[in-house]
Amino acid sequence: MSAGNRGFRPLAHTADKSIEAWAETLSELFAAAAEGMFSGSASCAATAADRGWPVEAEADTLEELLHAWLSELLWVAEREGIAICRVEADSLKERPWRVRGRASGGPPPPDMPHTGAPVKAVTYHGLRVWHEGGLWRARLVFDV
Repeated sequence: MSAGNRGFRPLAHTADKSIEAWAETLSELFAAAAEGMFSGSASCAATAADRGWPVEAEADTLEELLHAWLSELLWVAEREGIAICRVEADSLKERPWRVRGRASGGPPPPDMPHTGAPVKAVTYHGLRVWHEGGLWRARLVFDV
């Protein structure tokens, strides 16, 4: 799925969920990676995404920051019992690496709790962030 120069696509994986995300900026990449992580696990079209939560993470490297960011988003979704339908990474800074943003969503309808296997955890397996051809890219694998 993409919107202009930002998006994600599923990658083939034998047991877990894997995606590649891309965007023009790191902030947009972090949002695209979150959209890819939550894609297929909840029906946002049927969810009233009228609530928001601040989200922030800090790490020593860019890859660790993306891992921490996505893990924090998963924790918010689990803690609140919600489907996260929109993510914005408003501020991303280097050394130390920090990201701040906001997740929006709401409780999924009782008759549609999941449209696919929900992500249980973000893994470090194959985690990679790089810049190529004017775009930031990331590859991720999630436990489902």
